[in-house]
Amino acid sequence: MLKKSRYFLFLFFLLAINASAQKLSGINLEGIDPAQLARLFEQGNMVLVKTNPDGTLKEVVAGALVNAPLDVVWEVINDYPHYPEFMPQTTAEKIVEKKSATQLITEQTVEIKIWLIKVHLTYQLLHKLEPKRKIRFTHYAGDLPGTSGGWDLLPVPETNQTIIFYLLYSNLASLSWPVGSIMKSQPDFFTAVNVSTATLVVKAVKKESEKRVQEK
Repeated sequence: MLKKSRYFLFLFFLLAINASAQKLSGINLEGIDPAQLARLFEQGNMVLVKTNPDGTLKEVVAGALVNAPLDVVWEVINDYPHYPEFMPQTTAEKIVEKKSATQLITEQTVEIKIWLIKVHLTYQLLHKLEPKRKIRFTHYAGDLPGTSGGWDLLPVPETNQTIIFYLLYSNLASLSWPVGSIMKSQPDFFTAVNVSTATLVVKAVKKESEKRVQEK
């Protein structure tokens, strides 16, 4: 009886992990004028927090206007070997496998600090690319099962500017004690860390893209 109970508990745990691997939708830009959107972004970066009907986090979308053409931004986002040089918290990054021209697997190691706790995480992500338009990634192996995210890119016509949106659902609740327990017990903190991470990533890509434009 005890073995059966453990089996069903383990099965429930696996189902919970799979359920958390949510399909992210990003922002519907249909009918929106990129030039008007760019003027709005000139006031600063933005963050959209999407929630499920029960109030739990569905995804975070962070956006910014980058003073760099689409080709440069796309190059930066896909420059995984150089992530440790410009991406916050990243200590190592590499491409593990190129499955095709539009699919690849990366491995990233990050060091994050939550309160006084330092956490080192290594995980692999499967990326699906729509060149110079969209990227979606899902957890493939390692830490943070259930994590997913991606990019939506929108060039601003008749300019050398690109609007970028970074989508993220980082399943921090899957971490071991005590961090995982904190995330589960404090949903607002769980959301706040996702917001902070997405914001940092967008800022990093914007800064690096604009830097490369100036260096050319």
